[in-house]
Amino acid sequence: MTIQRRQPIEAAMAAREHIPHRQARRQGGVMAGLFWITPETVYLGAPPSTTPSAVILTPDGLTAVGPQAGYWPWRHVSSVTVADVPAKTTTARSLARLFEVVLGPQSPTEMTVRVETTNGASFGIGVHSAAASAYTIREAALSQNLLDLFVQRRASPTMLTDWLVRSPRSRAPRPAERESLLQRWTETP
Repeated sequence: MTIQRRQPIEAAMAAREHIPHRQARRQGGVMAGLFWITPETVYLGAPPSTTPSAVILTPDGLTAVGPQAGYWPWRHVSSVTVADVPAKTTTARSLARLFEVVLGPQSPTEMTVRVETTNGASFGIGVHSAAASAYTIREAALSQNLLDLFVQRRASPTMLTDWLVRSPRSRAPRPAERESLLQRWTETP
């Protein structure tokens, strides 16, 4: 007869910390600002399952998937900006959600990821918004600040995947929580 020993509490807690975010397992990822985060990947905008193109952020660079496919290492990128971001005040976001309840879900908003390279080339990549109605104005601005840190190589998208893997939460973060996360990530460097 084999006697099974119980793990010490510290070992059990450490193992639990590395279980991916429960909400991510259900939906394939979690939104925080302009980013869609899975345990393995960070997308700018919605993941490719909802759109023909996607932008993937890695510690080494930015990859476009779809019709405008390409790869740009961070050292060759001078800026990344996102245009046409559906950002609204809390009141406007609430009204947009109310209209969706009455009229039914609307198509996701298309945003343009503009990549400028150090040699002066410019590329526009269409991606869909991951926000159901809209992002908050603050989370859109903080997301752009975080993108700037990625370009400057003062921060890495692994911060986002690390957070997701270590987060034991059972629901996606609310707007104020997303803003708080983005604020913390922009202050980390």
